[in-house]
Amino acid sequence: MLSIFWKNKFKIFVGLVIVLIIPLWSLKAQQDNLVNQAIQTETNEIDDLKEQIQQKQQEIEKLQKEAEQYRASLNESSSMAKTLNAEISRINKKIKSLEYEININQKKIEEAQLKIRDLNNNIDQTENTIEENKKILAELVQTLNELDNQNNLVVLLKINNLSDYFSQLAYVENLQAKLIEKTTFLAKLNETLNESLNQSEELKRQYENFQKDLAAQKAITSDIQEEKDQLLKETKNREATYQSLLNETIRKQQEVEKEIEKLEAELRAKTDYSTLPTGKFFIWPIANGYLTQGYGTVPLGSDTRKFYTFHNGIDIGSKSGIGAPILAAADGKVTAIGNDGKYAYGKWIAIDHNNGFITLYGHLSLISVSVGQNVKQGERIGYMGQTGLATGPHLHFTVYTKESFRTENRWYGLLPFGAAVNPLDYTVR
Repeated sequence: MLSIFWKNKFKIFVGLVIVLIIPLWSLKAQQDNLVNQAIQTETNEIDDLKEQIQQKQQEIEKLQKEAEQYRASLNESSSMAKTLNAEISRINKKIKSLEYEININQKKIEEAQLKIRDLNNNIDQTENTIEENKKILAELVQTLNELDNQNNLVVLLKINNLSDYFSQLAYVENLQAKLIEKTTFLAKLNETLNESLNQSEELKRQYENFQKDLAAQKAITSDIQEEKDQLLKETKNREATYQSLLNETIRKQQEVEKEIEKLEAELRAKTDYSTLPTGKFFIWPIANGYLTQGYGTVPLGSDTRKFYTFHNGIDIGSKSGIGAPILAAADGKVTAIGNDGKYAYGKWIAIDHNNGFITLYGHLSLISVSVGQNVKQGERIGYMGQTGLATGPHLHFTVYTKESFRTENRWYGLLPFGAAVNPLDYTVR
């Protein structure tokens, strides 16, 4: 009878195991499976994100190469073409060049968005790892405190043999080693997190700049289209009318340049250059820009020699052409802006740097600052263009002595002039 009783008990026990334990095992397996699926999904999303970033980079590189090849095919040696059809073609090429830049910037914005998402994922993962390690660290500290609070004599009396005591000591030493390891790891995680947060801020700044550039390039494209419409309106699409307009514009440009040259020669003669501060105060005002014309006497045979014999600044080109961002060469305050149309510097900005010098940025397609505005070194202040007397898209960069700089109204707009110095003497390239 007794054996039957235990047999029944055993059957009941096995039934309970089947009814209760196995479903629990099954539930645990399902939970583990769901966790693994979630990890796999997250890994796939991260991989997909990185693949999208790489694809955007390849698209940008392809567009940049196409844009460079297109701009290289443009050969401009005058501010206006010799025929109306050639001038219309030149304007259309400007628009197409800008369209390349607009497409590139759109891709850069998309790439920046993907990079921000990827970096945010990294930040989230790092923050979660930090929290998990903080918990482990707290548990280690608590365990060590509890062991530390125990009386060594009491611990020794509780232990059956000496080997157990030494095992206990080894256990404590192991905990201490883990505590140091986790503390070091946590410090590295915090360092990684701070680096990621800084990268995130930089990416957001780049994203904002790309958006500004895109809006500017669209506005410049619209302005150039209006320029084309105005030209067709003025000439009524007649070559003879255009030739008359071209000759009159060149004559006036020459008169304007002669006046500037005379005024500035007088101011240079009155300036004591030995009293000027020395040092490299300014950065290159275009990222990756290259020198196209230097400061000083214009060589005989140059295309611009018929307009002026002395170049009061330097000309800087960019592979991006029209619409390339122009940067403030140093901290300062915008002291004047102007638009001289087809003459002198076209659209220009002057910045007082409170160091004895004023910088001028000419031939812009768009001005994005206002008079009285404080600017930081490297801040976008405008965009490269071909306004005023310019044979091609570039930035005219002049450095004037502050005491000599002035502006005067003329029939074509506000004229800036002064005693200029060689910008290369004061600029870090």
